[in-house]
Amino acid sequence: MIRIRRSALATGVFFILCGVSAVAMDPRSIVNNREGLKLLQEKKPSEAQQKFLEALIKDPLEAGLHFNLALTYDLLGQVDKAQSSYKTSLDLAQDDEIKFRADFNLGLIEQKQKKVDEALAYYQEALKYHPDSNETKINIELLTQENQGKKGQNGDDKDQKQKDQDQKDQNKEGQDQKDKKDDKKDQEQKKKEYAPQKPQPRKFKSEELTQGDVNKILGEIKQQEQKIRAEFNKKEVKEKPRDKDW
Repeated sequence: MIRIRRSALATGVFFILCGVSAVAMDPRSIVNNREGLKLLQEKKPSEAQQKFLEALIKDPLEAGLHFNLALTYDLLGQVDKAQSSYKTSLDLAQDDEIKFRADFNLGLIEQKQKKVDEALAYYQEALKYHPDSNETKINIELLTQENQGKKGQNGDDKDQKQKDQDQKDQNKEGQDQKDKKDDKKDQEQKKKEYAPQKPQPRKFKSEELTQGDVNKILGEIKQQEQKIRAEFNKKEVKEKPRDKDW
């Protein structure tokens, strides 16, 4: 088995160029796999991919062939196909080394897609086969820190949103109170506008009368007094009793 490992800060893809068991395998599959490994080492993933596909035609249950094929898909950015081939190699593998590398690379794919829970699950599986893997432990730590940072950021965002909402509620309450005061003022103003007007007594202005008017009014008052006095005297004489003449 030939192994090549490339790791950039424990986040690069693990390349394990798996050989094949050669037990009960078609000779042509063995040749194609060797040629594919050589092409991968020469950084020719497209040509290597074709060799692994040809090998799988004869030996479709060989886990090492599926893993090598997954590597070519991974290098070419064909993520869905890479995931599918890695999972197939996991299902067929009897070799713990293949299982470890497949789980690690699947975890890395999920990590690149920001799928924290899925990536952590694959890394935990990888540790079952290699508990001392520093690369896997580092990636788990990086994911954990990233996840905690997101939770903290979400919490800050939530707090800020709550503050913004509280401020909006306060502004709305203040505006409602202002509107109520304005409505009350409008109602009071309308009452004043539409209230019936009471007749106001006309103020007497002495400067409006002339001296002749004054003399006339005084004369009329004097005549009324004389008339009342004459009627009173008549009534008094009529009611006075007569003296006896005997």
